Amino acid sequence: MEVLNSLLPNFGQMFYYSFLFVAKGGWILFVLALLFMLWHEYLEEIQGHFVANTEWVFLEIRPPKENMVSTLAVENIFSQMHALHRSLTWDEVYMQGQFQLWYSLEIVSFGGKVSFIIRCPKRYQHLVESAFYGQYPNSEIREVADYMANFTQNVYAIDNKYEFFGTEWRLAESDVIPIKTYKDFEHPSAEEKVIDPLKGLIEAMERILPHEFMAMQLLIQPIQNDEWSGKAKTKIKELTGEEVPHKASFMGFLLAPFEWFAKFSYSETLFGHHHHAEPENKPRNNWLNMSEGEKKRVTLIEEKLNKANYQSKLRILYIAPKELYDKIRRFEIVGALRHFSPGGGAGIQNTLKTDRGTWTKVDALFSEGLERPYLEWETKRRKHLFLKGYKARSVYIGSKKFLLSTEEIASLYHFPITNETTQVPANVQAVESKKSRPPADLPFADV
Repeated sequence: MEVLNSLLPNFGQMFYYSFLFVAKGGWILFVLALLFMLWHEYLEEIQGHFVANTEWVFLEIRPPKENMVSTLAVENIFSQMHALHRSLTWDEVYMQGQFQLWYSLEIVSFGGKVSFIIRCPKRYQHLVESAFYGQYPNSEIREVADYMANFTQNVYAIDNKYEFFGTEWRLAESDVIPIKTYKDFEHPSAEEKVIDPLKGLIEAMERILPHEFMAMQLLIQPIQNDEWSGKAKTKIKELTGEEVPHKASFMGFLLAPFEWFAKFSYSETLFGHHHHAEPENKPRNNWLNMSEGEKKRVTLIEEKLNKANYQSKLRILYIAPKELYDKIRRFEIVGALRHFSPGGGAGIQNTLKTDRGTWTKVDALFSEGLERPYLEWETKRRKHLFLKGYKARSVYIGSKKFLLSTEEIASLYHFPITNETTQVPANVQAVESKKSRPPADLPFADV
């Protein structure tokens, strides 16, 4: 009994000190916490109304059969579409619930028929159309219905008929470091000078059977560069060995009055934040001693700073009837994007990798038999969240958003590239023939 008493806490003392804490003003913290939660709920409520009242439109974009336009043209499209970004007033944010809207770029395959679809706010439809027609005058853009509208979000109902796999992607390192882009797939000395980075994905989507569905969804939310440039500059200092100022912390804020009064640095004593005198001739950074690869990484970050950027989220989805579900498909669609991950994370660029926490296929840690109840519950939970996020094109459900420049987005979402001897694949929905405007002096017959 004595051993048990020594292990268990003294509940009498705990209640006493808790009461003393509340009686001496600790209740203020509970009030502040309650107010914070109510404020958070209020913002979620008004923002939910804002999204619900926003009219969205789905546009199917059909490229010309012969697409000789450089991927740089697609980059220019997303630079023009960045005009969606707007500065919001205090009233718009906290009273009307407005926040930055976004686009959903989707490549979908219904039984092998591949389509390029963009969801955008209705009032910005002309912005999207003019951006694409400006670079692809022979393309066709038409309004279509949401292909997910009739697909239920109830996981229990889905599991009776369909099986599906889905996951989101994330970056292995800081998102200020770019991934491989279309420029890294150009080989001037090769017979085929440009290798389409989406060729594997389009091929995988073309090969699925009539009862299958496969899709890639890329959400992009415009962001001003001054909102993240400080993080990029700090990363450059870290890579070049330049001294990085210590970040302000909550603990430092609490200790500041005591340090001022005592003329003593508690931060240095407790956390080891020492400031040593630097030698007079010490170089500003290690640039001269850095390898070419390290210098290239810094250059890539600086180039990203000079482009328009978006907060992004990437999802992939495969659906098939339960009895016809092909497990290999998930490896095909994941593998089609693996070449954006150089050297498994050891390259100069960043690594784009699947977020295992969002995989709808949950593997057992020790024993599948013993863990079955948990695995079934966790699988249902992940499937529900994934479908909810995909169907709503939500930028908040699932993994954390990451930065992508217009160059990176153009590498992940563009029309199939052709040359003098090839055309857009037959299963990609494309314009069969060129169209041109009638001449201005065309006579009209009187009827």
